[in-house]
Formats: sequence, structure tokens, C-alpha cells
Amino acid sequence: MLLILLGGAIGGALAVTLNRHAGGPAGSSIQDPPLPPDSPNSPVRAALDDNFPDPEVTFHNGTFYAFATNNAAGIIQRPDNASSYNYGISNVQIATSTDFLTWVLLNSTHDPLPTIGDWVIPGMTEAPPKIPRANVWAPAVIQRPTDNKFVMYYSANQRNATEPHGRHPPPHCIGSAVSRTDSPAGPYDPIDNTLACPIDQGGAIDPAAFKDTDNTLYVAYKVDGNNVGHGGLCGNTKSPIVPTPIMLQKMQADGVTNIGDPVQILDRTKADGPLVEAPALVRSPDGIYFLFFSAGCTRSPTYDVKYATAKSVAGPYTRARSTLLQTGDWGLLAPGSVGVVEDGEGGYKMVFHARVSAPQGRIRAMFTTKLKFEGHVVSVERDNGTASTV
Repeated sequence: MLLILLGGAIGGALAVTLNRHAGGPAGSSIQDPPLPPDSPNSPVRAALDDNFPDPEVTFHNGTFYAFATNNAAGIIQRPDNASSYNYGISNVQIATSTDFLTWVLLNSTHDPLPTIGDWVIPGMTEAPPKIPRANVWAPAVIQRPTDNKFVMYYSANQRNATEPHGRHPPPHCIGSAVSRTDSPAGPYDPIDNTLACPIDQGGAIDPAAFKDTDNTLYVAYKVDGNNVGHGGLCGNTKSPIVPTPIMLQKMQADGVTNIGDPVQILDRTKADGPLVEAPALVRSPDGIYFLFFSAGCTRSPTYDVKYATAKSVAGPYTRARSTLLQTGDWGLLAPGSVGVVEDGEGGYKMVFHARVSAPQGRIRAMFTTKLKFEGHVVSVERDNGTASTV
């Protein structure tokens, strides 16, 4: 095991990255947050002090399982010696907790996705640091109703994909994998076809799984339009601005077969900056559908967490007037990319990442909080650990 976190301010040993949208600004104005997030009255807790981007969480048999993007992703402001570190080789990271307060990050021998689909770029990079060329991002898992196995959705570099726009990297597509047992920890066996792969629109990333009250399965995801943008922050602040819509795909009960075409449920506005991304769907106890999403650019302080609500999972969604989390809230820096889970006792908990300093650069560490739903409004509150032990 790589580490056990006991809370407190973040600082620690990390991993390194391949920056997305290399055509963007060379530097970032990100600064250290003015206050630690773990003050006694803060609703935000530090969870993992390693690079654990795009966290997603599920709860099963008394244990929380958090999954994340590979630990070589998204670090900025790297020092000159960054490539000398020994970085992890997992496609997907996994951490566990029984109380949502203390987390254990498992090493690469516990990679939930040891094998990738045939559609993904195989092998390791040649130049140091040697990391998987698949560059798996933003895994999400859900238990399917047919046999209680879990389905994992993930985005990765497509094999043989060409750069759709000069200065951008090859696009990601979204695929799926099925657990061999009824444990969310896996391992998962990949399905050898993609679920979403709009190459000409920039690709697809950030899958989010959702099961409605009638057991119907859905996958929400982002069309990565800024990956074919015309430059600027995160590749998409120079005209003409490219759409980055959030799509909703209905799935068959097996969780790996699409039903019909996806529908758009959200897109960026001028106030969002270059993009919206990282969707997460939740149905509140009042029957209101909440669509959480991130806006801004993950490499700048503009990155934040917003939400919209609807009476139907397919929308239409109405944006909330206020932002849920943004830079400066409880000392956070560029918070985003949330995962939400019901805790087995009727409550809802949330994981997300935010920027912190580390020897290898600015990483995205995992933080946690608790959600409070009131009609069409959601807020964060302090979580003292209420996990069910059933």
C-alpha cells in the first residue's frame, strides 16, 4: 500500500503528468490556498495527499471505494527533475475507506482495470517516466441489476486515432468493462468496443454512471470539444468557441449496450469559460435530479463545481444561481470533478479533487464532504463519518 491518510493539511509524495491541451498558456496563476481545508468548522476534509484526479465513489457492503484517473495525469508546474520519479503504472487508481474519513490508497497490484480494451492504445511510453500510453481518465462504476456485477466506464486514448486538430493530443473515447465478481474492487474485464467515440468533435471523456429508481442505467459524459478548440485556456477561449456538451446515454440492463442515441442535457455558456465537464448525476430524496458539473479550466483557479436540476433525468436542466465550490472556499484551489454516493443511511457524500503543491508539481488531491439537499438547492456540510457497517 502506498499510503494511509489521517487527515490534516495536504503535502506528500506524488506522481506526474501529461498536460492536456499543450497549446494553452505555458504557466498558471495558481497559488497555494490561504487556509488549510481541514479546520474544525470546515465542511471539507483532506482525504488523500497523492495525485488522485477525477475521483468517483461507490459504497458496497460497508466500504467506500474511490476510483481515479491514472496518477500520471494533470500535474502542472512540474520541476525540471520531475521525470526522475518512479510513477505508478496503474490504469485506474483505487482507494478504500470504511468511515469516509480515513482512506487507504492501494498500490498498482490492485489495479481494477489491469487490461484495457482492444480499441485503446497499448503499451508504455518510451521516454521516462514510463507510464501506460492508454492514459485512462475518470473511471466510474455501477452495479448492474442483471447479475449484481459491476460495470466500469472509462475514457482512454483510442488506438490509431489521429490528431483532429494540429496542436492537440489524440482524442479519448469511452469504453466499459465488467467485474469478474460482485465486488466493485474488480478486477474488470474490458469490452472490446467503445460506448462513445465522437472523434471529429474532439472525443469523449468523463463518464458518469447513474441508476434510476426503476433500475434503468444511464451514462453521462462530456464531448471533449475543447480538444479541437482554437487555442487559449484549456484550448477553447479563442474564437470560434467549440461546444463541450454533456450527453446522456441510456443503457441496456447489461450496462455495456447502448439504447438509441445520446441526448444533450447541458452545454457551456460564456460564464463557464472554455468548457463544462465531469458530470455526476444524483436523484435527491425529494425526487429532484441534480446534475453536478465542473466549469472553467482545470489548470487555472477558474475551475469550479456547479449544478443544475430537473424533474426528469433527461432534463431540461435549470442551472443553480450559485456555485457549489470554487477557489477560495475553505482554502480550496480549483476544486472540481465530483463523485457522489448514498452512504447506506440515507445521506449523501461527495468526493472531489483540488490543487495542492507537491515536490512533483501541482497535483490534484482528493477531498471529501457531505451534501445536504433542500428542494432544488444543495449545500456542503461537515461529515463526521457515518458509514453503515452492514
